[in-house]
Amino acid sequence: VGIEPTTDKFVAIMNSEDEERIVPGNALTVTPNTPFAGLEKFGNGFLTRFEGSQVTGSEILKNLLIVDTPGILTGEKQTIGRSYNYQEVLEWFAERS
Repeated sequence: VGIEPTTDKFVAIMNSEDEERIVPGNALTVTPNTPFAGLEKFGNGFLTRFEGSQVTGSEILKNLLIVDTPGILTGEKQTIGRSYNYQEVLEWFAERS
């Protein structure tokens, strides 16, 4: 049995009217017109694992925001190596979906 594949970041995929870019998580929490205010409570450990991918030319993203989450690990691997409370972050996003 090999290592379980997983992404290690939360990535918010959203529309951009002007240019495609990657926005760091700490910047997203203070950017007007984004729903991410409040995520700073999970600390810098989380914010370094959170980013936004702004894309142009997508009609569906004008009305939808997608958040790609890190994979679910088994057992204690779920918390080892993560410097934030993964479960609480998931709950934060779920309450706003």
